[in-house]
Amino acid sequence: MMLPTSSSQLPIDECEEWIWDILDCNKACGFEYIAADHKEFLILNTNDFYADTKALYKIRRLTGMRLIQMSTHNGSTQLWFFRPNHVH
Repeated sequence: MMLPTSSSQLPIDECEEWIWDILDCNKACGFEYIAADHKEFLILNTNDFYADTKALYKIRRLTGMRLIQMSTHNGSTQLWFFRPNHVH
């Protein structure tokens, strides 16, 4: 599997758009972004999520972001996506 190289890594806002589209998020979805120590995290907060491994694989292939954590509490789901930040 080929992941984007440092020169072709998608901007984080495009990653958000791809994740939003692939997971077919509704208006109740929102993102948080964290960057530290050459790492980037996108945290998707939603109250409408259906686990689909094909969708998660497509996100990884297109954006280079991997799902590393998922938690659910009181009907809300939080998905943590991660990728190394190759921009120096």
